[in-house]
Amino acid sequence: MRAREWAIAGTFGDPAEYGIPDPPAVRVCRLDGGGMALSAGSDEPFIAAERPVDVRR
Repeated sequence: MRAREWAIAGTFGDPAEYGIPDPPAVRVCRLDGGGMALSAGSDEPFIAAERPVDVRR
């Protein structure tokens, strides 16, 4: 599911009305040394970054 579809459906009403599922719940964990990790439903992260950087879009 693309983020754009969630954003559009959320702006104009309940996304469930358009058949769009809820986005997955993701927990952000800070690592020792300034890193970060993302996990969903368990303590085991599915992605991690030791030195994350700010990105400007």
